[in-house]
Formats: sequence, structure tokens, C-alpha cells
Amino acid sequence: MRAGTGADTIALDDLSGRLHAQLWKLEHALEHARAFSTTSPQAQHAYLQATRAVQLLRELSIATAEGSRQYALRESYLRQISEDLSSTLMWNLGRAMPVLIHSFGPAVVGGVAIVLALAAARRLTPGSPFDQFITALEKKLPDSGQFMSQPLVVKTTAHLVSGADDLLAGVLGMPQPARSGPLAGEDLVATAVITGLGVVGATALQETPIRVHQDAAGSTPPPRGYQDLIERIPRADEGAAQIRIEHYPSGYVVYLGGTIDAGVQPTGEPWDMTSNISAIAELDSGSYIAAEAAMRAAGITAQDNVILVGHSQGGLVAAQLAASGNYTVSDVVTVGAPLHQVEIPAEVNLIAVEHAEDVIPSLSGVATTAAVASHVTVTRSLYSTTAAPRGELLPAHNLSRYIETGAVMDRSGDSTISAQHRRITFLTQGDATVTLWRADRVK
Repeated sequence: MRAGTGADTIALDDLSGRLHAQLWKLEHALEHARAFSTTSPQAQHAYLQATRAVQLLRELSIATAEGSRQYALRESYLRQISEDLSSTLMWNLGRAMPVLIHSFGPAVVGGVAIVLALAAARRLTPGSPFDQFITALEKKLPDSGQFMSQPLVVKTTAHLVSGADDLLAGVLGMPQPARSGPLAGEDLVATAVITGLGVVGATALQETPIRVHQDAAGSTPPPRGYQDLIERIPRADEGAAQIRIEHYPSGYVVYLGGTIDAGVQPTGEPWDMTSNISAIAELDSGSYIAAEAAMRAAGITAQDNVILVGHSQGGLVAAQLAASGNYTVSDVVTVGAPLHQVEIPAEVNLIAVEHAEDVIPSLSGVATTAAVASHVTVTRSLYSTTAAPRGELLPAHNLSRYIETGAVMDRSGDSTISAQHRRITFLTQGDATVTLWRADRVK
């Protein structure tokens, strides 16, 4: 597991801080021992040796701090170069798309037809040598979940998403989009898709009115650690409550669950793909509207301190609520959330937990290096020494795996993670009133 403000520097920063603390103690002790250093040759020798040790420790602490700074600068530079190269490549690919389609379109169509024909032949002849060969081959090759869990696939997805606007501009013959501005970013593509579907009268990915009602109420003690905090996020179960709100004497904790319905056609579930795309387009998604409605119904005002905790789509909504400026948000904790393009204020403390094999955070593009120390990304690799489990579409995105990572965070002893948690503990003292909220789309 590693934690940092965008670069893997937290261990160096922590070491530098501990070295400086020990250095101060030794220098303070040497100052008191100076008067006794001349009482004997042995004392003088010991004092000189201690002075040299302090000097070496001082040089090591300075070198560690500088190494951390240089590493972070290089990481930020390389990340920016990588994103610029992929954006330029996608834009040129878009410009060349008409030629590529004209040259290779028939071959691609023919290849797809052959694959479909082979798949049909396999279904029509179960148990045949051909079917047995394909079955044996499937057992040797990674399944879809294992393929999507490859770190290379995760990183490639981030660059493809970041370059989507560049590809679209190239196809349309427009100049390459700027890195910032009203015509830059993944939200432009998402907005174009939603608008295009609306123009042709399609109901796919089109938002609907939302209705919210309280589902249950009770009381609970405060969360004991990150594991407990993440475990309280509502599960993405059909028909279940998507929002949990805890009211403490000092404020509120709002928990937001992940996507429940992956279909593009809106049904009764606002935690769906329509809300996902709307949120990425920076429009008012159904899940965002539902969260605000539940918060109002729970009595949350702009003056109340709020801690937001969310998984997947819920993490994205949590980040957008914090970025809205409509609430007094002190902390945001997200797990597996596509929030890389959300500009969260520096005064908000962010802990974004991501698995190296989880592709969902990459759907918000390449993560930019955090500019403030209060925004921390915690990354953990689940399958660095073993293969991802078969039969699961996105095993690294599962909330239960993030709960396990929360337990690892609680045991890590990392100073930054511990400091963030101490503040949350201070803001969640005493028992809380708990309310669960269910949101539905109104047809």
C-alpha cells in the first residue's frame, strides 16, 4: 500500500519528519551535555562522536526531504508528458479515422463476421471438438474480469478516457482541445452524448425527476477506523437504501453507495448509468439530486459540518457535493471513485482510496497530481503476487475488498493516514442518530 499527494513520496516524507524530530531531540541533548564534555578525555571523545552523528543525521534528513521533493516533481512532470503524448496521439488518430475506416473498414467487418459465425457454430455444436478446443482455450486465457483487472488495462483506460475529447475533435476536424477551459475534458464528450440522444428523442441516459423517502432510523456508536467507516457505506443492492446519514453532536456523516443499475435505459433506480454519465458531464445527476434531497430532509444546513463517504458513483457524488461549496465539508473519504477531474477545495481533507487493479477510477481519466497536502490518494495492489479471481467482472472494485483495505490502512501506522483519521474521530464523538434513505426515479 502507498499513500501520497499524487506521487509515492509519503514514506520519504514520513521518514524525513521522524528524522527531523529525532534530530531536534539529539541537538537539545547535546546542548545540555556541552558543559560536561570537558570533564574528562572520555567525555570529550563521546561528545565529539555524538556531534558527528548529529551532523550525519542532519544531512540524511535534508537529503530525504530533497529526494521526496525531486521525486514528486519528476512524477508530476512524467505524468504530464504522458498525458500530453496520449492526447496528441488520440487527436491524430481522430484526424486519420476517415482514412483508416476507408482502408481497413471492410477487413474489420469481415473479421467480426467470422468471429460471430464461429460463435454461432460453437452454440450449434455443443461438445464438438471445436467447442472442446475453445473451452480449453478459455480456461487458459484470463476471463473478462481478470483482463479488466490488469494494471496496464487500468492505466490505458485512464489515457483513453483523457483523450476522448481529443479523438472527437480530430474526427470533427477541430483543433486539439486545450488542457483546460470550457471545451476541454471528458465532460465535453459525455455532454455531447447526452445532448445527442435527447435531440433524436431517445430516452437512454436522460434524467428524470427523483423522489426520496426515509427507509429506516436508529442509533450507532462512532466509526472506530477506516474499516468501520467504509463498511457503513450502503451496499449496491437492488431496492435497498442508497444513502446513510449519521447525526453527531458536532455534525453529520453522509455515506453514499455505488452504482446499482448498469443499464443505459433509466428505470426506477437513480444509482444507474444515466447518473454516472450525467455526473461525469458535470450535470445534475439523479444520484446527486437524491443525495441533496436526503441531506435536506435529514436537517443538514450550510452551517453544519459534514463528512462525506462514498464508494464508486457515491464517491463521485461525494466529491461533487464537496466541490459545490453549498455545504461545510471538512472531510471526504472515497473508495473506487472516478473523481480525478473534480476540483475539490484545498480546505477539504480528501482521502481517495484506489486499488491498482480497479478500472473504475480510471473512467475519470488520468489522475492529476494533487497540489495540496490535504488531498491524499491511498493506492493498494490486490493481485501483485496472485491472479485476480475468475468469475467476477470487477473484483478489485468490490466494496468488500475496499473494506479489507480500510483494515490495512488502520494497521499501517502511516502518519498522514493517521492524522486524517484522528480529525474524523474528533468530529464523530458520541452516539449518532442514523437514518437510511431510499431514492427512486419518477416516471
